[in-house]
Amino acid sequence: MKNKIDEPKRSFIKQMLFAAGAVLAVGAAKKAKAKGPEREGDEILYRETEAFRAYYESLRD
Repeated sequence: MKNKIDEPKRSFIKQMLFAAGAVLAVGAAKKAKAKGPEREGDEILYRETEAFRAYYESLRD
């Protein structure tokens, strides 16, 4: 037979475990969002030099 006192304790422990899991999930989501994938827009992938301009001009003719 279950004690009547054990039921509130179980309920409290379940709520605390749920709350702790929610906090961990939110923290992990914020950490992942803050880090995010590396942005390619910050990298300089193309520099227009005189050699490139001469090459492009040769293609137009």
